[in-house]
Amino acid sequence: MSTISDLFDFTGKTVLVTGASGGLGAGIARVFAAAGAAILIHFHSGRERAENLRDSLPGPGRHECIQADGSSENEIGSCMEQVARLCGESGLSVLINNAGVYPSSALLDIDLATWHAVMDTNLSSMHLFTREAAKIMRPGSAIVNIASIEGLKPVRAHAHYAVSKAAVIHYTMAAALELAPLGIRVNSVSPGLVDRPGLVEDWPEGYKRYVSAAPLGRVGTPDEIGYSCLFLASKAADWITGVNLVVDGGASVVAPQG
Repeated sequence: MSTISDLFDFTGKTVLVTGASGGLGAGIARVFAAAGAAILIHFHSGRERAENLRDSLPGPGRHECIQADGSSENEIGSCMEQVARLCGESGLSVLINNAGVYPSSALLDIDLATWHAVMDTNLSSMHLFTREAAKIMRPGSAIVNIASIEGLKPVRAHAHYAVSKAAVIHYTMAAALELAPLGIRVNSVSPGLVDRPGLVEDWPEGYKRYVSAAPLGRVGTPDEIGYSCLFLASKAADWITGVNLVVDGGASVVAPQG
């Protein structure tokens, strides 16, 4: 039997986090780096943030920044060729599909271009990263997709986002089924409201409603989502695949108030 510390030791493993230049992705990257992993920090336009994150992670010199437009099949292909070179014979150990957008618009105002942009970023890019990553993963590897509690219960003005995240959850189950023979586990995490700089100022009423409704009485942190991803990617979760883990402080179990 492995020791508890061995179960969560990622020393010698390489983890690719997509959309890692943002707050949530950075939190996930920090958690895996603290567990000993070498982090590949994917970004689209936030190069300075990605490089600052790389330089702040423990184990300087082990982490790399990789750029790709998540809506471009060619760019993701080139990105994954670079990942393959960096990983070498050991292959990619973990893929965290975190890249995404969170727009707001009334359903009747969503034009087709906006709809496709959300689906391309939140869903299609995840498929492309997964498809290419599976080619350079070894048995015992893991993929964790970042979904959302809105994929289970939509809210107003987020129809395109909610639909994309519902699809992420179902895609996770489909990928778990098809990649299991390769020894690759696939799970998803559905966060609730996660703190970020300026959140209270940008959305004071929504923040207050969430904190008041959530049984644990607060929003989450990026690192807490990272811990959930770490568990699902670890040896402690070796018999878990196709699961969607809700991490929301209990908000999704509260019945709507009349």
